[in-house]
Amino acid sequence: MGKRFSHSLDGAAAFRKRQKIAHEAPTSEDVHASRQLQQLLSFSQDPVRARHGLQSFKLFLDDLLNPDSDHADRPRILRDYLRSACPAPADDDENPKRQQELIARNLSADKGKAFIISPTLRMLKEAVSFDGGAIARPLFRARASMLKSLARNMGIVHIGDAAEDSKRPSARTNAILFFLSALKFLHAEAKKELLSQRDIVSALTRDVKQDPPYLVRELLEGLRSHVLLDDKLPREAKASLLNASTLTRLAALYHYRLDSQADDEQPSISDIAHRFLIVACTNPACGVLRQDSGFYPRGVDPNAAIPTAELDDLGLEAIVWMNKFKTEVPVRNYTLSNFLPNLRPWSSVKQSELITSIFKVAPELVANYFLTNKSFTFEPKLSATWIGYAAFLFNVVALSLPDHLCRATTGFPELPPPPSIVIDNILPPPLNQKTLTRSLTNKSNMISFFATRILVVAIEKLEEAIKMHQDASHSNKTVWAEAARRLVDEFCQRSPGIKEMINAYRSIPENDLLHREAASRLLRLCYEVLPQVALMAKFDVSPFLETALARLSKQELNDPRDFALNLKELENLLAIAGYSPGMRWLAASETLSLSPFTLLLKACVDAPHGVALETIRTVLNFVAVEQQLVPADDKHPGLLALLEALQLLRQSSPDSVTHLWPFLDNCLTRCANAPVKYVERMQELIQEASSGADQDLAGAVISPFTVAVLEQLPFVAAKEDGTATVKALGRFLPGFMGLSATAGESEPLLDLAFSKMVTHLSDSKGKLAKAGVPRNLQFQHNTSQPGRETKARKDRHTTARREELQTEPVLDEEALENTLHVPDGLEADNSALIKWSSKTVDELVDEGYLTALIALLASEHASIRKEALVNILKAAAKIKQSEYEEKEQIWLLLSELAETARDNINDGPLPSTIASFACHALNVLRDPLSNLYAKVNIFLTRGPVWSLDKLPLVDEVLSEDPGVGDAFYAQASWLLDYLTDGLRTPRDLELFHRKRAKGPVLERVLALAANPYMRAPLRSQVLRLLYRATRIQGGSTTLTTRFGIVNWLEARRAGCAGADAAAEAAVYAGLRRRIWETCDQDRVRAWSKGGLRDAVP
Repeated sequence: MGKRFSHSLDGAAAFRKRQKIAHEAPTSEDVHASRQLQQLLSFSQDPVRARHGLQSFKLFLDDLLNPDSDHADRPRILRDYLRSACPAPADDDENPKRQQELIARNLSADKGKAFIISPTLRMLKEAVSFDGGAIARPLFRARASMLKSLARNMGIVHIGDAAEDSKRPSARTNAILFFLSALKFLHAEAKKELLSQRDIVSALTRDVKQDPPYLVRELLEGLRSHVLLDDKLPREAKASLLNASTLTRLAALYHYRLDSQADDEQPSISDIAHRFLIVACTNPACGVLRQDSGFYPRGVDPNAAIPTAELDDLGLEAIVWMNKFKTEVPVRNYTLSNFLPNLRPWSSVKQSELITSIFKVAPELVANYFLTNKSFTFEPKLSATWIGYAAFLFNVVALSLPDHLCRATTGFPELPPPPSIVIDNILPPPLNQKTLTRSLTNKSNMISFFATRILVVAIEKLEEAIKMHQDASHSNKTVWAEAARRLVDEFCQRSPGIKEMINAYRSIPENDLLHREAASRLLRLCYEVLPQVALMAKFDVSPFLETALARLSKQELNDPRDFALNLKELENLLAIAGYSPGMRWLAASETLSLSPFTLLLKACVDAPHGVALETIRTVLNFVAVEQQLVPADDKHPGLLALLEALQLLRQSSPDSVTHLWPFLDNCLTRCANAPVKYVERMQELIQEASSGADQDLAGAVISPFTVAVLEQLPFVAAKEDGTATVKALGRFLPGFMGLSATAGESEPLLDLAFSKMVTHLSDSKGKLAKAGVPRNLQFQHNTSQPGRETKARKDRHTTARREELQTEPVLDEEALENTLHVPDGLEADNSALIKWSSKTVDELVDEGYLTALIALLASEHASIRKEALVNILKAAAKIKQSEYEEKEQIWLLLSELAETARDNINDGPLPSTIASFACHALNVLRDPLSNLYAKVNIFLTRGPVWSLDKLPLVDEVLSEDPGVGDAFYAQASWLLDYLTDGLRTPRDLELFHRKRAKGPVLERVLALAANPYMRAPLRSQVLRLLYRATRIQGGSTTLTTRFGIVNWLEARRAGCAGADAAAEAAVYAGLRRRIWETCDQDRVRAWSKGGLRDAVP
């Protein structure tokens, strides 16, 4: 075998060869003098010599600390050495500079020399923390050296498969701990400058996902305590730390995998990160969250001044930014907008909670988020991802609307928010009609249930939004109403149709009570909030109502929670049935042995203790009154006596109640089918009781149902199988009759009816007949008696109202007339037929002779009206031939007036409103500088004949732009003058309350008076118009029943504040009293159901 030769390595290859390292123990020598110690510790490039000196110094110190040593000269040697090593005073400035250079050189050492970098960082950390941060300020002043390469050192991470040892931390760990110590002890200005170093802030969280758990905890807790919650630190400094990149890196800790599970007492890293992000993103003081304007995007002025006439004509189209945000929504919270798409709410409950928490404090981000983040759809697929996304969408839809839609506390803005943004908050874009329909009709009950719950919450949110759009405080009601309609239309385009909802409800299994309750609530909300959608399909609720009642009657629900769910479903179905006029409450079907009404009554009696039954009781009482089972009187408690008697009987004898139901159902059905019969029978009982007892029972009353029981009792007693029912009635009727007496029914009539009933009951020993109807029975289960409670409340309210009205100032009749009475401007002056002919044109127009002629067209005498018409035509010809400057306009006015009156004066007087308008328009035409000159001329050029059913120029003044500067109130004053002069007869008043496209004229005048900028003279003109209406026969009644004028005057009086408004408040009160005194009080009492009986002082 040949000899193997070794190949020597030259150059760089020699250094790549693994070297054999020999560890030799360092040598040492004894120290006998300070000079020797100084030589041993002097700097040397030779490592052997350096180790020799350090080892000798170590043994010297050990011997010094050894109590058994006999070297007494050791302390002297050390003292002399330290004295000699102390720098000279001239070196005080040079030495720190040299130390800083050494620290900077150590910090900027090569990345591989972590054994130099880490000790230096640890030393700086201890220095910053020394004595509670005593030298932190001077250290920060030397930041050029102290912070040198800090960002780079934060990137020197631990390398290796094993976890980082806390006793041998990496350079990154030491750098972060030094950074956190600096944040803890530095003052606010220094921290602000430190946080402004972008490279350091970026490096701080770049590798946070690979950091050890203890470091992540210290990092998050340190940033939270010394940055987020530091009130002295400005918001911009915090914002420089919490940018979108930092938030995204911290959000990665939701999936942190290095957390040890051994210590269960400490919160997990994901929990700590979640709490940190919640505080950082939802607290405005942390610098990330900016104040938004709710549903109004950035750059939009919701209080922009747009002319009212333009808004009335163009609606939402007059607002230039209204339709610009369907594909993109600019926001103020741009940091959060960039951060949110990096989260995955469908895979983490905490991330979903974080997003919804951000949406709650920054509603502007909802539409922005879904428009920019379209990576996931709502296509139904039963998977963990879809369920997570569905839960997230449900939480987003369930978020409440911002205050006044703009997060304001003072009131609504002038203009509504864009409907596209509002609808994106109610039904986000992933929830479109296609996906919702497929989810709602999916075979999986879980998917269908999710879709149902989302739609329920969405419609509830839509209802709240509609109420906000319809708030009475809006000044521009037209555009708000249009925005509400558009909102409903867009919701209907995104939601499934009513047919799909009904089919989904039908397909739900009977035992899935939670799903059935949600689906029934969805249908109920459609009927209440979206009737236009609900009425698109015919929905017969009777079968579903019967099924729910049958389920309750069969006692299939042993768990009280199941019973409560079934009861909630029943309440929803009852509400739907209330919208169905064809619902047959008291008619048994093939599938039910009892009528729906009786089954509902049975459900109330059998309900477990603690279940809320108020809604069902309300329905029962409503149906009982409608079907005339009980008296329709507010004082009568309805069915409470029957319910109470049945519940008491169920406690003492449950079997007896079971035997009673068929008999009670028969009586209820007969009473509903022929109510007049039993009312007449009750009158017969009254006559019989009155003749025997010698007392007046004219106002006595008992329930028609009681009379039906009296009638049917002999028939059930005659049946062979009626023994059990008769025995049950013997236990039931005394209590029922006694409770009816307690409820306020006539005791003599009840005694008479009960004496007739006893003859058919099982009373062989005569105990029932002897005892009679019990007295003073108390309600135990149904303690609230609506009629009496309501009456007591009304009495208390009436008393308080009387006391209030007695203390307020009121004008008497004479003072009120002096204040509000206006002379009749159209009072007939027959002499005008002669006087005008001798006057010049200037005198005719300027001195009122022409207006006197026009007023005669409203005369009660036909001959005078005809003569006035002829004279008006002559005057028009005279004016046209004259040199009068405005002759053409005045001639046109008189000609059109004559043409309008020509075919109508034979049938009766010309409406006073037409004559008054002509008179006031004449005064406008003679003054070309009038602010109404243009509007009157435009009106005259529209046509040769005026409509007698309309009030001229009302729309032009109240709804259109004044056209001449700020002349609205001047034009309104002119309009009120002519309307007041034109209100003289009941026929004139009819024109004021006739329904029109923009509402009755009088209603619009009342709305005008509610203008807060309207001056007192204009408000007085409105009151004069109302006072004129009270002087017309039936005027006060019309004002009260059609316009609620009493409440309007009360509201205006309540709005008078301060001593200066006391006189005006007295006018309101006096006018309110006059309206009450001049109206048909019996009719008003019946109309208001007694509510206005004491509405005046």
